[in-house]
Amino acid sequence: MPFIPKLKLRRTKRYNVLNKNCFLSRIRLLNNSEIECTLNVDSTGLECLEAVALRLELCETRYFGLWFLGKSHQARWVELEKSLKKQLDKFSIEPLLYFGVMFYVPSVSCLNQSITRYQYYLQLRKDVLEGRLRCAVDQYIRLAALAVQAEFKDYNPFETHDFLGEYMLFPAGWSQDKALLEDLLHKVALEHNALR
Repeated sequence: MPFIPKLKLRRTKRYNVLNKNCFLSRIRLLNNSEIECTLNVDSTGLECLEAVALRLELCETRYFGLWFLGKSHQARWVELEKSLKKQLDKFSIEPLLYFGVMFYVPSVSCLNQSITRYQYYLQLRKDVLEGRLRCAVDQYIRLAALAVQAEFKDYNPFETHDFLGEYMLFPAGWSQDKALLEDLLHKVALEHNALR
């Protein structure tokens, strides 16, 4: 049976590992779920990234990285060759890491693993919904139709597209104008119909 250190949750809502040689790191994944990794105090960012990749069954780790919010509320990438605990203690607000795409490829066909392509999809979807990825309206419609195909498979003529109203496809601010949103959802449904 592997050694599991005793964990103690304090009022600060930070985990404290009673063994001084270990610490617990929380990592938020691209699907907004969180995982926890128990690491050695001397563990590097690369070791933490490899632990995340192992849980995700991800082999192509060279495109991904870990980041955290710095004390000035700016995103800061973890330096993979340096001690993770020292970076978090010195620069971060809280010991929460975020997993994300660090390097984009020119074409998705460069990615060999389906889980890698899925993580890319999650990153792009998140960037669109949070307004970090800006493009023309027709490109948003195309991306939304591809997202619908990825989530719900190819168009089925026996189903309606009423479910699109509950499914987030556009940046958050776009949902204010109901008439515009209905028109956009209709165009997404037509575009989805054309995809195979």
